[in-house]
Amino acid sequence: MIKNTMKLGRIYPEKTTRLVVPVLFWATGIVSIIAGLFRVWAVRSLLFRGDVGRGSVISTIHLFTLGGLTMLMMGALYQLGPVLLNCDPVATRYSFSQWAIYLIGITFFVFGLNDNWRLGLALGGIGVSAGIVFFLINMVGRIRRRNTWNGPALFFATALAYLALTLGLGLLLLLRYTTGGPSLAHELSVHLTVALGGWFGFLVTGVSYRLWAMFGRRHHQPQYWIWTWALGNTAIVLLVTGYVSGVLWLTDGGWVCQLVAFGFYGTDIVAAGMLDRRTMTDPALRTLVPSLASLALWELLGSWAMLGRHELWVPALFVYGLGWVGMSFLGFVQKILPFMVWLHRYAHVHGQGKMPRLEDIWHPSWGYGPIVGTILGLALMLIGYGTVSGPVFTVGVGLQILAWMLLIATGARALWGPHRPLR
Repeated sequence: MIKNTMKLGRIYPEKTTRLVVPVLFWATGIVSIIAGLFRVWAVRSLLFRGDVGRGSVISTIHLFTLGGLTMLMMGALYQLGPVLLNCDPVATRYSFSQWAIYLIGITFFVFGLNDNWRLGLALGGIGVSAGIVFFLINMVGRIRRRNTWNGPALFFATALAYLALTLGLGLLLLLRYTTGGPSLAHELSVHLTVALGGWFGFLVTGVSYRLWAMFGRRHHQPQYWIWTWALGNTAIVLLVTGYVSGVLWLTDGGWVCQLVAFGFYGTDIVAAGMLDRRTMTDPALRTLVPSLASLALWELLGSWAMLGRHELWVPALFVYGLGWVGMSFLGFVQKILPFMVWLHRYAHVHGQGKMPRLEDIWHPSWGYGPIVGTILGLALMLIGYGTVSGPVFTVGVGLQILAWMLLIATGARALWGPHRPLR
């Protein structure tokens, strides 16, 4: 049974994993995103022509989704899962082992896709599959040991189910790609729907519900999260069923359902303080305004693409990945990381002297560089793509790379900076 179904539940900071675990996953994910941006620049001519079936383009997409965004999400769940479920964290050795297996698998998989190297694809597929299964086992173990249950945990569990389904569909695609086996109806559309809408969509939504309630000044409990969850699942079921069966009204109905789900989600996030002037003085939380705007732009571009402008799916995916998912992480990590540093390094001596504040560990002004770089970078990438302008697109990619490099620099300073117990 779900207790307090309209509540997000309290957090249990004493259940946090070791600091090095999420930092390792986040650092790997950020480096993969930077590498993916370099690869996007390298294949820009193919993207401009709409030639997205090449191995170099497919490898770039998976460098982003598997190496970048999924790494970020895994690190977030290792940190937030036990804290929300009030259970012991995953043993550090298991987290490290899963990270290593998954990273090796991604490396082989990306090189295999890029060079049409079948042995690399096979080894990479095995490694990625083993890494994801290991991660799912670790997370399901937390759910089984839970001492509480709440709204964000429901979103996390749903996202994990979609991750497992994404893996199964990906293995079918890999089997066809390497053996020339039979093609399934709309297999790529189904794979993307489950991965983007299910795994990334439900996880980022659940995280944002919890963290907005935690860091927003209003500490507002969302009113419509159960509708967001139900309509989101309905949308995925209808879209997948429509793709496989070829029944157009099912796919249209699925898209409408996710539009309504977005409306409920956006209403809750705005009510949590996104338009509150006192809340939005924090640069980290300001980053979440363009992230929600990116999600709205995804809905617009996706709706247009559903009406026949299929070439708009490429910029729509930029907006979804770099805009909504990327900027959401960029904003929230600036709030989570200093809290984690303080908790691990100073909480045990709290009350024995003057302690550093969170602002001493991560100064709010550090957030301006990444937010400006990501917004301008994404905007120029979209303009460059729309006008088929290589130079404009290149500048946009460069600004995105600079923004993520700034995040690495400020994160390193927060971890090893001069903050100490103040005398």
